[in-house]
Amino acid sequence: MLYDISGRADFLTTVSGVDTEADKVDYDEPEGLKRIYECSIQAGSLLEKRTFREYLQAVEDGSAAASAEPKYYARRHGKLFFWPVADGVYTVDVDYARFHPATWTDVSFGAEFSEAIYEGVLAALYKGQLFEKLRLSSKKVTSRDIAESGTDAIDSTTTTEKEGTADDSTVTVDEDGSVSITTDDDSDVLTYEFPKDFPEIKKHTELYEAEIAKLIANLELDAEVAVVEYRDT
Repeated sequence: MLYDISGRADFLTTVSGVDTEADKVDYDEPEGLKRIYECSIQAGSLLEKRTFREYLQAVEDGSAAASAEPKYYARRHGKLFFWPVADGVYTVDVDYARFHPATWTDVSFGAEFSEAIYEGVLAALYKGQLFEKLRLSSKKVTSRDIAESGTDAIDSTTTTEKEGTADDSTVTVDEDGSVSITTDDDSDVLTYEFPKDFPEIKKHTELYEAEIAKLIANLELDAEVAVVEYRDT
């Protein structure tokens, strides 16, 4: 859920430095990177964003060869490509929006996100309970279950009455030892079923979505006046 919130908008942003090496072509993106705002040489100029196809073209025509500090960058498969390829050590500051880490023990969001987190957790918990209920939905316990527990007491290969089952229920034991039940008595079947509707899920999901909408709307406001109601949990 924390990951889901961070994916709705650029709520989490940071700057990470990537140190180049002479003649090295590609570098790992900062962990959790979602969208790059800009890359710049530390205390220097901005790098221009280019496509990976343009990078390959630069390699082909030789303009990507090592010379001085990089001027361009491209992304591909979790890697950053800077070119011209650095001829030494330069620190490239990557300013980017990021996803929330998978861990839930350390929440990166501020207090204004508390209500959304609270409602989202409740919705997830209720949903988990619902799925468990649906897994148990419309289950039946029949005389088969009763008979199988006493199969070892049956050594006949013909149709016989099994003590402990309904009067009109018969237990058939085949030569391979498999057991089958036939019965015309509804009382021999116990059915239990849970309701499939769980209104708490809808309620908390709607509240969760409403809080996310408020947070996204606040991105449009000045930081000093942006206010979101939240519950202190």
